[in-house]
Amino acid sequence: MSKAHRGTGVRNEPNHGRGVCGICGKPQIKTLYDQEVDGKKVKICKFCKANLKNKARKEAKAAKAAAPAPEAPAEA
Repeated sequence: MSKAHRGTGVRNEPNHGRGVCGICGKPQIKTLYDQEVDGKKVKICKFCKANLKNKARKEAKAAKAAAPAPEAPAEA
């Protein structure tokens, strides 16, 4: 079966969703994701979106590891 509806959301975008990524600067790449960078909303590619998500996940994991664990009561 054919995939008649694949990419229909991109067809409505100017230049079929292609442009310059606001973070990496690659030309003619699909910029489908709105992201706030330096107080501005820019369109970014999926590679930069994944990179930002992975960085946030690593920072959250590091912050959780750095948080002090609750101390157990000392038994005498």
